[in-house]
Amino acid sequence: MSGASARNDLTPPHGDGEHAPTSQDLRVILVGRTGLDQSLRRDPRVEVVRARTPLDAIGELADPIDHDSPARAIVVVAPEIEPAEPELPGFIRGLRMVDPRVRVVRVGAANGHYDAGVRAGASADELRSLFQTPAHAAASPPSTPPDAPSASEPAPSPESAPDAAPPPSPPEGTDLPAVEMITRGRDPLETCLGLIRQRMGRDDVQYIPMAEDARAGDPRAGSAPVYLGQTLAGLLVLEGPAPDPEQLEALRGHARWLGAWLRLSEQQRALRLAALTDPLTGAWNRRYYERYTDAAIEQARAARRTLTVLFFDIDDFKTYNDRYGYEAGDEILTETVRMMRSVVRPSDRVCRIGGDEFAVVFFEPAGPRRPDSSPPETIYDIATRFQRQICGARFPKLGAEAQGTLTISGGLATYPWDGADAESLRRRAAELARQSKRQGKNVITLGPGAAQVCKPS
Repeated sequence: MSGASARNDLTPPHGDGEHAPTSQDLRVILVGRTGLDQSLRRDPRVEVVRARTPLDAIGELADPIDHDSPARAIVVVAPEIEPAEPELPGFIRGLRMVDPRVRVVRVGAANGHYDAGVRAGASADELRSLFQTPAHAAASPPSTPPDAPSASEPAPSPESAPDAAPPPSPPEGTDLPAVEMITRGRDPLETCLGLIRQRMGRDDVQYIPMAEDARAGDPRAGSAPVYLGQTLAGLLVLEGPAPDPEQLEALRGHARWLGAWLRLSEQQRALRLAALTDPLTGAWNRRYYERYTDAAIEQARAARRTLTVLFFDIDDFKTYNDRYGYEAGDEILTETVRMMRSVVRPSDRVCRIGGDEFAVVFFEPAGPRRPDSSPPETIYDIATRFQRQICGARFPKLGAEAQGTLTISGGLATYPWDGADAESLRRRAAELARQSKRQGKNVITLGPGAAQVCKPS
């Protein structure tokens, strides 16, 4: 799969797909080459996720594969990829912020920051035993906020507020509601404001974003600046009676806390986007395809509508890579996504499944705009229009043969007739695409029969 991290997409999260999550289920995030993949895959109650970097591991922990993912999570770090000592505590605190119950272990001997060390061939039962003891206290987030900058002081530097470090907790109460909003990919602002109002005992606390041209001005009385890193993002304001010095100091503390949460929310959105998109083409990746399609099928089932998947690949793509180089191949893939996006509807999704394989999900949540439309024939018209674009496209890196050298072959599968979930639709569409190949390529197959819409030059 494309993206910064990957999981075993060929193995259902719970073995044969019939096993319901239990208290013994585990989600194990392997960071780097840990040597645990083979032993963990033998246990159908373990969901294995692979992350290439420690930052990817934080994003994977915050973004479970689906609602059936096990609640208990363990992050296993390979020694050759673990952060250096100055960054290691911040990395582990970042994991704890996302999930306070997570266990963080190291392959081999563990230092004081980890919950434990594990051997390279450790079994799932050995990892489960780690939940019999509490998480390492040394990795818990600090409970006392640092000093905040006053209105006249500069914003904190990146070194004093590293990306991986969690925001400090306010003096009292729990931050769990804010954590839950961020891990669900939602804006935590209103939730954070509700917590601040509750803790200050005032209902008139408001957040005012700063306009770009107003950021150089002096903050108003009864307010505290909210920084996102080095940027003054807005003001936390008491709209009612002027605060006394004690209330104003409390407001400043909460402004620091709010700024840290808003910054973390931005980072999580960026991580989520990176985890679900293909970095080369900008298309959605296979992980997104599976999530989106399964959710869309649920909507289609409830509304008694159809959903169609087009699976296609580029004919003889390896030949282009070998003859013209990988830069030409990258150009072909990028332009393929751009052209497909130019013909699909706003509600459709263009996904790169891997290599030169693509899947397009055609779904209108509100139903067809024209009552007389008849999917999947309408989708077939869109697909053949895209196919003609590919046939006539110019690719400068292909030189003199830039036009008329590129064709695609694909298959169309529709819910509910061809499959009841994302994977079954993809398999059926891929099977039809193979039929297209056997009929001479440059073909899109919709059920029985096929059509060749353009001839190669």
